[in-house]
Order: sequence, then structure tokens, then C-alpha cells
Amino acid sequence: MSSDTGFDTSLWRNHDYMRWWTGSLFSTVGSSISVVALPLLIIFGDGSVLDAAFVGAAERLGSLTTQLLGGALADRCSRKVILVIGALIQCGLMSGITWSALTQGVNLPLLVVLSAGLGMASGIVSAAVMPSLRRIVPRSQLAARAVQEQGLNQVAQLVGGPVAGILFGLSRWVPFVADAVSFLLAAIANLGIKADLGPDRGDRSTRRPSMVADIRAGARIVVRDPFLRYTTGWVAVTNLVGSSVILLAIVLLKEHGATPHVIGLTNAAILSGGVIASLVTGRLIRAVSARRIFVVGNWAYVVTLAAVALTRAPWQLAIAAGLFVFASVPTASVWEAYTATLVPDHLFGRVGATTMFAAQSLTWLGTLLAGGLAEAFGTPVAIGCFAALLVPYAVANHRTRVLDVLREPIDRVPELTA
Repeated sequence: MSSDTGFDTSLWRNHDYMRWWTGSLFSTVGSSISVVALPLLIIFGDGSVLDAAFVGAAERLGSLTTQLLGGALADRCSRKVILVIGALIQCGLMSGITWSALTQGVNLPLLVVLSAGLGMASGIVSAAVMPSLRRIVPRSQLAARAVQEQGLNQVAQLVGGPVAGILFGLSRWVPFVADAVSFLLAAIANLGIKADLGPDRGDRSTRRPSMVADIRAGARIVVRDPFLRYTTGWVAVTNLVGSSVILLAIVLLKEHGATPHVIGLTNAAILSGGVIASLVTGRLIRAVSARRIFVVGNWAYVVTLAAVALTRAPWQLAIAAGLFVFASVPTASVWEAYTATLVPDHLFGRVGATTMFAAQSLTWLGTLLAGGLAEAFGTPVAIGCFAALLVPYAVANHRTRVLDVLREPIDRVPELTA
């Protein structure tokens, strides 16, 4: 287990962390390719925006069904085994989507089933990630790790956007081959991690409470702690909106006559805002209080998303949405780092899964709302409605006292008790 004292090796020199980081890079690049290519496959095939929304919602609902179970498993079973086997299952399911794109065209029922399966596997795997990282990353470096992960995600998605457009232009099934291979590479990288990712053997006793009891225990801790309770609700609403931004951007660009290649490049330009943010967020967190970053970041969400609704050209959309993504990096990094610091290792699987479950609990609804509102009232109106959803929390952040924990340096925040 990582130590909280003594000399902390740079994360870039932490071999086990870099093995995980490399595997995560592969899978994130692959997923960012397919997350753009799958709507393109449907929209430019025989499907509609609402069909694409149904497929996206199926994956998110699949993740929700296994998220809490994954948290209980992460506190009971080998986390390394979960990471490796889960990635192999994802590889197999993405191979199924490849076969469908190659032979079936837009087979909506099959795409829904395979996407739901991918979501279910993702729910199990994602619940094991943070407890595993707690074993290989020192507590004092959790904020730096959160920033690096945000940077990784943004760089991977930055690469994935234009690559998706290029691969889709070659053949509609090629992007999904790339994603299947990325999951295989992630499994190999995770297999190479040498540290014991836990849980401790004593934590695997046969006398443990039932898995249902473990899940309830994680939920009770979140409900009992004011910070976790408040930010869990916040992240659910924020992700409802954020999960639909790319879909709405794709639809808006298509309405303006953009080709798949232009859509991919514009998506890359949007995500470059996150890459830039990841380069400055570390210094920003050291210079400005975490609470101020959180409050200002939420208002930036509202303003930039409203600006997206008013755009008329790809470059305008890229700037406005890019600023939205820029704001998400420091804001999400603060939330993730302080949450990881508060929760002790032996509880993190369950508590982390509860917060992640809440974080994803409304994303399926957001996807369906995006598709439904765009078809009924137009894409700009749909985007404006999503911006309005963020206003209540942006206002409440100024009034609540539960965010005062963000005034404390992260290494001085005490862990919660069971």
C-alpha cells in the first residue's frame, strides 16, 4: 500500500502507476474513437438521432446495473483480476460491435444489447480503479493523479476524435476494431502491475456481511457525510449534462452541413481545451483555493454551454465547447481528489461505487433528453435547456457550508470513519 509519509516518487517514475496509466491510455483512446464512431454509424446509416441516443442510454444503464455490485466486489475480490478480466470481456463485446458494423449495418437491437453489455463490464471495472490506485499512489499525490487522469482522458479523446473520423471514412467497421484492440492492450498492461492492489486478505474473510449489506454500508456513509452527500447530487446533475455535450455537438455540426471529417476535427478542437487545462490545473490548485475553483468552474459550465447554443460555425462551437471542457478539468479534479482523500482504503470500493453510481445515474436520461429535445425543438434549444439545469447548483455553491472542507489542504483532510 502507498505510504503517506516520507519521500514520494514522481508519478511518472512510479512503475506500477505507469503500467496502469498506459493501459488506461489505450482503452480511453479506443473508447473515445468508438464514442464518436457509433453515433456516426447510426446517424449516417439508416438511424436517427433518437436511435443513437437509445444506444448511448443502453450503455449507461448497463453501467448503472453493475456499479454498486462492482464496488462490493472491489472490497472482496482481487482488484487486479477484475481489471484484467473486465478488459478482456470489453474486448469481446467490442468485437461484436465490429462484426455488426461489418455485416449488419445499423442493427439497432443488436447494438443496444452489445452496448448494454459494455456498460455492465465498465461498471464492474470502474469500481475497482480508484481502490487500486489508492494502493500505488501516495495520499499527498492524489490531487496530482486526478489532474493527470483528467489530462489523460482529454488527450486520449483529442486523438480519438479525428482518428474516429478518419477510420470511419476508410470503412464503418474499422473504428470498432481499434477499440477492441485497445481493451486487449489494457488487459496486458494491468496484468503487469506488480503491487498488491488489494483488498487485504483479512478483508476477504468468509464471515463478512452479505454483498447487499456492503452496498448499503457504502450508501449510508455517503448519505451521512455532508460533503459526499452534496457533491454526489452535484456530480449526478453535472454528468447528466456533460454526457450529452458530444452527441449534441455532433448533431449541431451535422445540421450545419459538416462532414464526418470536420466533425472529428471539431471534436478534437473541443477536447484541446481539456488538454490545455490539464497543463495548468496543478498550478491553479496550488495558487487558488479548491473551493473557489469549484464555485467558479460551475458558473463557467453555465456560461459556456449557453454560448454553444448560439454558435453557427464549427470554429465557434469549438471555442465555446472547448471552454466548457477546460472548466471541467480543475472542477472535476478537485471533487475527485477530495473524495478520494476522505474515504479510507477498506471502504473505498463501496463508497466510491456509490458516488460513481450517482455520477452516472442520470446520464442515460441526459442522452434520451438530448435526442428527444433536439428532435422536438431543435438542437440549440436542447443545449440551452441543459445549460439551465446547471444554474441551481451554481447558485447553491455560494450559500452552502459543506464545501468548506475544500478550504483545507488536501493532505490535512481527515479520513472518514466507518
